[in-house]
Amino acid sequence: DKCIVLLGVFNCVCFASDRARTSVAIDRSASFLQETTEECYLVDVGSLKSCQNKLPFTHFQGTSHARLDRIYISSFMFHNISSYKVTPVAFTDHCLVAVVVGKGAGKNPFVWGLWKLNATLLNDESFLESVQSSWVEINNRHIPLFEKWEFWKDTVKMIAIERSSILRFESRQRETTLEDNLKQLCQLECESPGGFLNDIFFIKAQLNELSQERYRGAIVRSRAEKFLLGEQPTKRALSGEHKYAQAKQINSIHSGPMLTFDKDVIQDVFVRHYKYVFGCNNAPFSLSTLNNMLSGLPTLPEQNMIELESCIKLSEIEDAINSLPLSKSPGPDGLSAEFFKRFKNILCPFFLQLFIHAYKVDSLPPSFTRTHTVLIPKTEDVDKLQFVTGYRPITLCNIDYKIFGKVLANRLQSVVSDLVGVHQTCGIRGRTILTNTHVARSVFDCVESEGRRVAMLQIDLAKAFDRVRHDVLFRILEHAGVGDIILKGVKMAYRDCATRLVLNKKVSAVIPVLSSVRQGCPMSPLLFSLYLEPLCISVLRCDSVSGFMLQAVEVKLLAYADDVAVFCSDLESVSQVVSLTKRFCDATGAAVNWSKSCGSFYGCWDMVPTFFEGVEWSREPCEYLGVPLQHHKNSKRYWADCAVRLKNSTTKWARSELSVFARAT
Repeated sequence: DKCIVLLGVFNCVCFASDRARTSVAIDRSASFLQETTEECYLVDVGSLKSCQNKLPFTHFQGTSHARLDRIYISSFMFHNISSYKVTPVAFTDHCLVAVVVGKGAGKNPFVWGLWKLNATLLNDESFLESVQSSWVEINNRHIPLFEKWEFWKDTVKMIAIERSSILRFESRQRETTLEDNLKQLCQLECESPGGFLNDIFFIKAQLNELSQERYRGAIVRSRAEKFLLGEQPTKRALSGEHKYAQAKQINSIHSGPMLTFDKDVIQDVFVRHYKYVFGCNNAPFSLSTLNNMLSGLPTLPEQNMIELESCIKLSEIEDAINSLPLSKSPGPDGLSAEFFKRFKNILCPFFLQLFIHAYKVDSLPPSFTRTHTVLIPKTEDVDKLQFVTGYRPITLCNIDYKIFGKVLANRLQSVVSDLVGVHQTCGIRGRTILTNTHVARSVFDCVESEGRRVAMLQIDLAKAFDRVRHDVLFRILEHAGVGDIILKGVKMAYRDCATRLVLNKKVSAVIPVLSSVRQGCPMSPLLFSLYLEPLCISVLRCDSVSGFMLQAVEVKLLAYADDVAVFCSDLESVSQVVSLTKRFCDATGAAVNWSKSCGSFYGCWDMVPTFFEGVEWSREPCEYLGVPLQHHKNSKRYWADCAVRLKNSTTKWARSELSVFARAT
């Protein structure tokens, strides 16, 4: 039989004992409710003998108290009730009524590998003093620098855990005392209505103050800080945190032909997949073909080498720490950017010694090359999320490694515009994605107004960042002449590196990373741009590829990271681009997903195929970098539909109690 559970705030009582005042007129709704529950064989859990030693009333208002908050359950299930609680809470004049049927769900065990520093500790004087003292003590030890750094990070972690436990115990002890007092006052109020209301309000005010910090923490953990503008955090934040955590759960995945719901099997499926992806199992590369393609790439002139080859400076480390974004997920060590900024004065000189020593021994500290990998859904399509390919791996690096990476990235940033042409706009200072979309739209506008034609091919590189072979990347950096500091630094960063998947609140086994540039490393956008440049240059310099003349400029290729779009004026050029792309794949081990690549023949074409060179083609422009170019001629209907969707979306927020500032976000 199906069990029925009926619960809520009923504005009536069925028995006189459930209210403080007994001389109340008969309520017809109470009679109807009683008839309904009897007809459906429902029992009031609070009326059972085993539950009658709880608070008799759940709602307190003036001197008119009543047990309005009730839970009814099918009578055949009442033997399975293991717990019934009536708990006064601070945020409402109703009590929290809870019932547990069966054994109840156990608490998830704490996973030490997922520990993160609580940012509130950085405002705790006792914690700060302990960290400072530990730094002085460990820094005076005569042990190797790497060992000293790793040992201090572990010490900070233990200090943080111990201090957090003490603060949590003290806070919980005070909260428990207040809750016990509140229960006693509510019990007395049930016996003498109206006599203890002021005391109850006073206790609730103190409990509300304690709750504010917990709610604020929940808002931070659920990434909803923007909705806090002008607001006091409420208990609703705990629900938001729970929903945020649930959204990150992967509850099912295809394991071969079977769909599995077992969490251990799900983790095993992802681990096997990424061991293959990161294991350098892609097609072997051709060194001779790569060298031929590199011959067309620029190299840095000698005058640039002076600054690139100079030793790392203290000011570079300070700039790197100052530029660290806040409120970002830390790496496996759990130490946040806020922590490094707080202790910048003592850490910067040490980092300078550490980095200089790393170059001497040609190795980084062990924790620098250890990361966590989280999986971000690529789509909202539930069916696609049943496969491992529906998720994008994002690397969570330790902040100390990010500081080192930012130092190298800042140096590379100063010369990358000499190595990567203006066609690539991702990650390069002074360039923007808007350039790509404006140029693409201008091309289609010219075709439309001047009666011309263009073939736009969008190339989809399969697992573009993950398939970057380290040996190929090093060879490209050597050819570019970026100098020993950058080249050696990148080699150290990618030598013997490994990651663990963070999946369903668990940490997987270690996965060696033999290929890929980390999506989460400060150097990644620049390194990938350099990796892709041989393909871009080969297309741009190929005389057999005829691009689109936009005024006096020939537009052949646009790139934003791995989003590559090529513009051709004839079919022969399209074939040549496909050939050059395959040559690049042979040279580097990259791969193209031709089924996901797309093209459009736009303008005055005599005859156009719907399938050409392994790619599907259309007569209208495709969406490019999120911009619906198919609406470039008449965008009124598109924006009208957007306005309707936006209105429908904002209507849902009208029910939320948000301030003007929060609504504006």
